[in-house]
Amino acid sequence: MSTSSDTQKQMYEAYASSYTIFLKNWQANRQRALEMLEKHFKSSLSEQIVSVLSVGPGPGEFDKQFIHLLQQNISEGQPLKYVVVEPNHIHRQIFEATMQSANVSKVHFEMHPMTIEDFQTNEKFDCIHYTHSIYHMPGQERRLILESLDMLKDTGVLLITLDTEEAVIFKLITKYAEVVGNDQYWQEGSSQMMESNKLREIIDDIGLSYKFETYPEYLDVSACFEQNSEEGKVLMNFLFQANLRDASPELNQQLLSLVDEVAIEQNGRKMLYLPAGTFVMPKQ
Repeated sequence: MSTSSDTQKQMYEAYASSYTIFLKNWQANRQRALEMLEKHFKSSLSEQIVSVLSVGPGPGEFDKQFIHLLQQNISEGQPLKYVVVEPNHIHRQIFEATMQSANVSKVHFEMHPMTIEDFQTNEKFDCIHYTHSIYHMPGQERRLILESLDMLKDTGVLLITLDTEEAVIFKLITKYAEVVGNDQYWQEGSSQMMESNKLREIIDDIGLSYKFETYPEYLDVSACFEQNSEEGKVLMNFLFQANLRDASPELNQQLLSLVDEVAIEQNGRKMLYLPAGTFVMPKQ
């Protein structure tokens, strides 16, 4: 008999597998985000960052670059404590491998195999960041922002990166809900609901000051249009946040047409526009 923990494990494994395909085709503008953060650190934090909390970092590709950035802006030889909260066991394994291959020195890693909702600590951090992870905490955003601020040192900063409302994936999810006739899908079925404008409303309601900057990012969905492409099937599931394995050929074709409508041609490839933005919120 399958237990709830077994089911959760299978879900994490399925997501990690699909996310690997997504990362392969995602043209993330990490350098632009890092430049923005470096500007903030140099002007506001100088050499004060010695402890970081990374929430839901997945495989850790951004964290690898972020650590190198931080080490360039702290005193030479200054140790860095990097606390990671990641519930997905596959992503934890990949994260550890990513850090080993990055050969980062003088970094003390502390891994917590749980969700941020279950994470408790008395420690105070110089920086807490949610990098494309807050989508997976629907309805908890306000509470998590307030709790994160409470976990910051007085000079600390909270960073949240996510897609903007211009990202066409939101349009695709909406269209899918209309096609399948599930009125609750948009509210309950999609982990991708939160976008920058909605998060801004929460931040403004709390009364926080912040800086926000957007930058273009793209997803190559050419594989979706290749017949019998397994990679394309995985991308379609990701785009519509649904399991389309058992969908009828008619539904699959209808959804593919929706993707084609919002795709743009770049160098013979079909690309989706998924701009992202980063909120930089110093503790008040």
